[in-house]
Amino acid sequence: MAEAGYLGRNRFLRWWPKLLLGLGAVVLYVDSNHAIQWATLFALVAYIHGRWLPWQFTIREDGIALAFPFGRRLFLPRSSLTVRIEVVGAIAIVGRRRHFGYLLMDRIGYEPHSEGRLRGALTGFGYTLVGES
Repeated sequence: MAEAGYLGRNRFLRWWPKLLLGLGAVVLYVDSNHAIQWATLFALVAYIHGRWLPWQFTIREDGIALAFPFGRRLFLPRSSLTVRIEVVGAIAIVGRRRHFGYLLMDRIGYEPHSEGRLRGALTGFGYTLVGES
């Protein structure tokens, strides 16, 4: 197993979908007759968030390991992905057509000079970067 070059985590992305499920349960408890559509919406948003937004990512030499809020883990091999650098994080783009990606965020908003640490970890392991400045 390769050593971690960068460990990014966002605690908000970890607890937010669980809070949405709790909010859906509260809405159902308060008004079970007319609140099913809101509870369903909260559950759907929590599912989508928990399935596609990782709360933790580890950049390794052989790929990027992702951890999702409800326990799902995913490994993206370096050979099959491209990383697009953004102002508030990066997107690991997977697949042949390169239209789909996983958001790599270790903070909520803009933090000066944090992009350099992420870019340094990615270039240090030889990842293909797009959107470089």
